[in-house]
This record gives sequence, C-alpha cells and structure tokens, in this order.
Amino acid sequence: MVGIEHFTRSFLRAGASALLLAALSSCQTDDFKPSAGEGGASAAVTPANDTGLYNQTLGSGSVKVAYLGVRRADQPSRQADSEYRDGAALAVNTLGSDVVKLTMLETTEKPEAIEAATRTLARQQVSFIVTTARGAEFEAIQRGLGGLQVPMVAFQTNEAVLPENVYPFVSSPTDSLIESASFAMAEGATHAVILASSPAEKAQADRIATQIKAFGGKVEPVVELSGGTLPAKALNSWSKADMVVLMPGIKSPGDVLKKADAAKPPRPGRKIVASAVLTAQDLNEPKLTGSIVCRYDQNVQARIGSRYMASYGMPASAQAGYGFDAMAMAIGLAGRFREAAFTPEQLMSPNGFSGSLGVFRLEGDRKVRRNCDIFKVAKGSYVFFQKAPPTL
Repeated sequence: MVGIEHFTRSFLRAGASALLLAALSSCQTDDFKPSAGEGGASAAVTPANDTGLYNQTLGSGSVKVAYLGVRRADQPSRQADSEYRDGAALAVNTLGSDVVKLTMLETTEKPEAIEAATRTLARQQVSFIVTTARGAEFEAIQRGLGGLQVPMVAFQTNEAVLPENVYPFVSSPTDSLIESASFAMAEGATHAVILASSPAEKAQADRIATQIKAFGGKVEPVVELSGGTLPAKALNSWSKADMVVLMPGIKSPGDVLKKADAAKPPRPGRKIVASAVLTAQDLNEPKLTGSIVCRYDQNVQARIGSRYMASYGMPASAQAGYGFDAMAMAIGLAGRFREAAFTPEQLMSPNGFSGSLGVFRLEGDRKVRRNCDIFKVAKGSYVFFQKAPPTL
C-alpha cells in the first residue's frame, strides 16, 4: 500500500494590492500505485443489473468504511452513480485493500429501504460513509444510524443543504468561477463586477463576491441582467472594474459585453472570468478571447485513466474521479490514524489531500474547495494555460 507523505509547499492567494505567500503542508497519496500490472490488481465491481442491487465487500483492512448508493429511476443519474462507485472501488483495489474493509451497498430511493440499508452498515460499525444520497434521504440515513455519529461524504455540491456531519464533495460551476477569479487577481485584477442571469443565479454570484472580498478585492453589487442588457445603474461603475465574472446562465455573453462596452468603455487590461459552458459561438467571440476558465476534469485520465480502463473498459469520467478521490482520502486517513481517522479535525485538516481531480480540502464551514487547471479562451476553444498548483 502506498502511504501518505507529508511535504511543505507554497501557495499563492491574490490580494487587493499584493500576493500573499504562505506555506502549508499537504497530505498526498503517491501516484496511485501500482505502475505495473495495474489491471491485474483490480477486482472490478460488477455493475448491478436492472433487478439486482449490489452488495459487495472489498478489502480486508481493520478500518470499516461504506459506500451507500441510492439507485435512481433516470438513466443519467444511474450512470453517474455507477461511475462514482467504480472509482471508489478502484481506489480500494489499488491503494488500500489492506487498510480498509469497504462495504458497497445499494438501495432503492424508498425512505424505508434507505433506512434499512443504513441499519446494516450501523450493525457493521462502519466509521465513514461515502454516499450518493441527497435531500431528504439523509433523514432516512440518520434514522438508520440510530444515533451513531458517522461522518459522511456526499456527491453533492457546496450549494446543497446537508446535515451537520455530511460534507459535499463535487465542485460546481460557481466553485470554478471562484478559483478563476482568484487567478485573475493573481494576474493583477482588484475590482470585480459579476453578471447573473436570474435571482437564483444571483444567490450563487453573491457567494463568489464574498470570496473575492475575502481574497482582498473590491466587488460591485451583483448585476442581474434584464433582456441581455446591463441596467443603467450598473453602467455607472463599469469603467472602474478590471474583472468581469460571467455566471454560467448568461446567454451570448459576448453581445452583453459589446453593448456595455459601447455604452461605457472598459477599464484597460480588464480580465474576463467565464465557465466551461461557453458555446462554440461564444468561444469564437473576440470579446471573450483571453477569458480565464478553471477546469477540474483535466487530471483524471493522466492519474487513473489506464487503471480505470483496464478494470472497467471505459475512460475515467469526472464522476469516477470523484469516487476515487473520496475513497482515496478515506484510505489515506485510515492508514495514518486508524479508527480515529474521521474526526472533523482530520477531515478538515488545512493540509488537504491530493487526488485524480487535483488538490482538495474540506473546509470548516463544511464546503469542499478544489484547485484546477487554468485555461484561456483562444481560437475558438479552451487553451491550456497553467497547471493546477500543488496546494490550495
């Protein structure tokens, strides 16, 4: 089993007038062993068929952990859940079969079925649960645990409302915009305006604004577009901003920028921060050339692609990467701390963890933060610009 190595690295955080340089120690699982005979080391989990629910145990370690899957009616959700599960199984088979004993249990969406499955895990005295549960399903899980305090990681984003002992694990477009804005500040931007398409999106834009302020920047009140045009009041500060953040719901963002710039010239050297949902037309729009885009999915193939392909016969997806990383984190902590591995202090260690999707950290407000590779829009596509830093 490849252990967890501690090392000291530096990280860059943008401020209003200077860059903050600090050192932190990161907790990284070595290059996801082994380099030879990768396929032979993996006992692949057989996907559940249309009628059966999977129930399998992997590994023989002393620390008991669980994967609780909830079978969905719609095929896209079932496919994603299958890939999360396969990624988790791959982590056990290649990293920690002698560290953890993983029970993989699937249930239907019925609350009573979820509760019964959780009772099975409670009887086994599992120390940690990775789950595809969502929403009110956590109430059934808590009933099944019968008062046991078992920390969980859920494949939900930071926007989800989760119980106190459940940590989200999936990075959202809003998270990517926060990281892109941080990079724009590292390139010199200090004053942002954020454009949103709806009241619901404005709520997420407010979270980005809060983070930019925490990084030391200034942010104008979030602008909710009306008919693709900036309100007159918002134009008053347009020339002051040297960063424009485009929320994913903005349609034809190039046209929005052209209209605003024609009404009020932009500040020289302005940075545009965008998401990975731009259309082909957007990518060819001159106004968006040079836009900064954070992408989380670029490390998966390089880190676990060959092993995943050997085990499951398909390319590793971002969902497989999330599943792998959640279980790799559990294995790394169990290898160091055994039964005391999953305390809040260990799970939310500022050291963070390194996985197939990059370096990530569970933070004190029960949010997940993950670094990313930076791309810039050029020549009608996303062009790689800078590799994700080794620390947050």
